[in-house]
Amino acid sequence: MRRISKLACAFAMCTFALSATASAQTPQQQCAPRNEVVKVLNAKYQESQRALGLINEKAMMEVYISPAGTWTMVVTNEAGIACVLAAGEAWDEMPAKALGPAS
Repeated sequence: MRRISKLACAFAMCTFALSATASAQTPQQQCAPRNEVVKVLNAKYQESQRALGLINEKAMMEVYISPAGTWTMVVTNEAGIACVLAAGEAWDEMPAKALGPAS
């Protein structure tokens, strides 16, 4: 599982680096200041932040989820520019499992 997470982070960084160098006129570019991205996710999809993690000292990944099950994964760089990495439907959270000797 840890290897998959590292691969996902590496993919996210590559995607983020590519989108950061793309022209602002590219129709498929989905990057903007983070506060603008968050406003759109909330207003249009009713998504709110449910998870976040640091990729490294220069980027963080966030997951936004709506009560209807839509979700968006966003990567934000140190300059505050956020790019949509992935989005989908039917988000489902697994129940938390207790860890430790009793489990």
